[in-house]
Amino acid sequence: MSKTITVWGSPGSGKSMFCCILAKALTRDKRKAIIISGEPGIPMLPVWLPEQITTTAVSIGQVLTSVEIDTSQVASHVTVLKNYPYIGLMGYCAGENPLSYPETDYQMALQLISSAKKLVDYVILDCGSAMTNVFTPAAIESGDLVLRIVTPDLKGINYLKAHQPLLVDGRFHYHEHMTLAGMARPFHAFEEMGYIIGGFDGLLPYGKEIDRCATEGGMFQAIKYCNSKYTASLNKILEALEQMELAERQEEDAYEAGYEDGEYPDEEYEQAPDEEGGYEYGYREADSDE
Repeated sequence: MSKTITVWGSPGSGKSMFCCILAKALTRDKRKAIIISGEPGIPMLPVWLPEQITTTAVSIGQVLTSVEIDTSQVASHVTVLKNYPYIGLMGYCAGENPLSYPETDYQMALQLISSAKKLVDYVILDCGSAMTNVFTPAAIESGDLVLRIVTPDLKGINYLKAHQPLLVDGRFHYHEHMTLAGMARPFHAFEEMGYIIGGFDGLLPYGKEIDRCATEGGMFQAIKYCNSKYTASLNKILEALEQMELAERQEEDAYEAGYEDGEYPDEEYEQAPDEEGGYEYGYREADSDE
């Protein structure tokens, strides 16, 4: 029942902040989540954890350039907030850049995401804006729910129009993505910009307190400062995930009922293994001011 949520979109639209807010909302009931950033141009570990010194030994680059990726290797490269143990973080370390590692292979990116999904309830993929980094298209392909966040201005709209042709392949499910207006301000022409791209599914308004959390290194505290419109969009996404999970449970129950009634041969039915306890990080703990 694990779910992968992919967040991609235009530069400066608040994607990384939204990933942190979403992670806090999804783990309120002690379910577990990993946020993964595969953008080497902006190493996210020192952004998420400005007070914590992380070495390249925990860098996502070490995983993506390995010979083979498995769940234990992924778990060993996850950093956890000391005071909030239900959110794990994977990203590049301070000082790393796009030339620090060999070019990432597309299949390795898919393998990383698949392995992470076996460890937790939710995998949140924080994508860069450049499709030339294979992590972004791989994340879009892997997403059970894909959110595209764009600034509701000409830059954001033209970013989306420029990148749409790169995602026409059916495996990207482009027309099923939810579109959110990020860093939205009162002077933005929401209706006009939304009309050009077929409308927005929600607004993520700019907030001074949220912006302060980002600049002061407290991204995981920003959920406290979301206004009603931001919260409404967040709740809409949580409801979409709940509906997906409900549909899966109903389908699974129907299949099991059919199996018990003898509708399916034994060899065609496999019981999914029960992985109790999710994942155990315990490898690294990061201090937090929460």
